[in-house]
Amino acid sequence: MNLDFETFEKDVNWFIRPNDIVTFTDRESILNLSENFISAFPKLSQLIQRARMLDFSVNNNPYRLLSWTNKYNKSCGWLTKIEPENTDNFILAREHELLLNEMGGIAESYHQPEPALTNNQYYLFLKSACITGIGEWEEYYENLCEEEDKQPIHYNDFICFALEANGNMTMYEKVSGKVLLFAHDHWFENVDPLEDQPDYTFYTIQDVDNFVDYVEKMAEEWSEDVL
Repeated sequence: MNLDFETFEKDVNWFIRPNDIVTFTDRESILNLSENFISAFPKLSQLIQRARMLDFSVNNNPYRLLSWTNKYNKSCGWLTKIEPENTDNFILAREHELLLNEMGGIAESYHQPEPALTNNQYYLFLKSACITGIGEWEEYYENLCEEEDKQPIHYNDFICFALEANGNMTMYEKVSGKVLLFAHDHWFENVDPLEDQPDYTFYTIQDVDNFVDYVEKMAEEWSEDVL
């Protein structure tokens, strides 16, 4: 059994169920990144090129495990999901599509750095999970804006690409690519309230202006934690 897979399975013990059929398709995968990918995501590219890779499927659904050894000498990494090209009808940002085509979206993370953008995320980047706007938080947000006499932003112009377990959403504006966090409940120290918006709604993330910034910051956090 692959040690990285064993570690992942123990740390994310809810992912593979007793009756699931797991098939290993390639124990020494090689991920060839394009020049476009390397140019767009240099820090992520360097991190990926240091990864150990394992391709496998769960009930015929393909996944790739990207693993490193962290500073505590433990296996750590991301489970990326390889989705069909025709997944949904979303028109994503060019850089987002590039990320999905070559790396895939992140379905799970294990032995993560603390703190990190991957912490407590239900998913990151997965096209099948992306939504437009703020979902079930529309009424909450509209009511707060009315109570505080604030002008709501056009939240349906945003695509949520990362969802925390508590419902906080990270999104980018479809045209400009600007990244915002919608956080109804948070203890983050690296965010700032969006001007003229109610508390516990929209925030900017420090050092993150757009989608590429977000991805590169995530890669930097992990790079600092792995050997």
